[in-house]
Amino acid sequence: MFAALVIAAGMVKATAFIIFDYMRGLAVNPFEGFGLTQFAVAGASMALSIAAYATKAPLPLVVGFTIIIVIHEIGHAVVIRAKGLRAGMMVFIPFIGGAVTLKDQPRTAYDDAQIGLAGPIAGTFASLVVLQMYKWTNAPLYLAIAAAGFAVNHLNLLPIGMLDGGRISAAVTKWMWVFGGGALIYKVVKQPNPLMLVILLLVAFQVYASIKREKDDRTFYDVTMSQRAAIALTYFSLVVFLGHQTWMTINRLGTLAPQ
Repeated sequence: MFAALVIAAGMVKATAFIIFDYMRGLAVNPFEGFGLTQFAVAGASMALSIAAYATKAPLPLVVGFTIIIVIHEIGHAVVIRAKGLRAGMMVFIPFIGGAVTLKDQPRTAYDDAQIGLAGPIAGTFASLVVLQMYKWTNAPLYLAIAAAGFAVNHLNLLPIGMLDGGRISAAVTKWMWVFGGGALIYKVVKQPNPLMLVILLLVAFQVYASIKREKDDRTFYDVTMSQRAAIALTYFSLVVFLGHQTWMTINRLGTLAPQ
């Protein structure tokens, strides 16, 4: 019994050390290398996004939702910097979301997938914090912000080229792009609009660039089975969790709506 306890304690200690060592690697400045231009672009595009969203929703909800998007993008930037890469611009695009551009490209699809996962994970934690604020205060505003945060992070995991899900799925299997592309084409056919057509063109270009890269740099897609399994487990767990949270919070909002 004593020996089992010693072994268990050793395993807990080793696991804690691994987690601590990994988290220490994330102790970076996500804005390192940003100058006046980068902050001006981020600030101006964020203000434009808030103004655009405010035409469709109350300003407090818009501001809270935008903060979750900012945290999502900072999540990407943290892992970019932790991997020794340089971030370019952080921009916010009305009715689409945000993006962090890269000056240096990831060395492998595994690194790219980790960068892709970092955003939705950070955004999920931010949404959970807001959800907890709702539980403390019973203020419907916090529930609405949490619902929007869960939904946008869930949507971002679609395996479509320009979304985080497209970057993540490249380290799992590129056949996931077929599912994502099919869903996007169906959406364009059923509800055609200029924005969806632009997204479809961007996705098509992204897939073409990925296929070309595979021919020019085969080592980029060299992902071990353990790495592939780790990314797949994290990705699908996040998809299920965010889907559940989105459904739960939206349903709860429905019960709070005036009859």
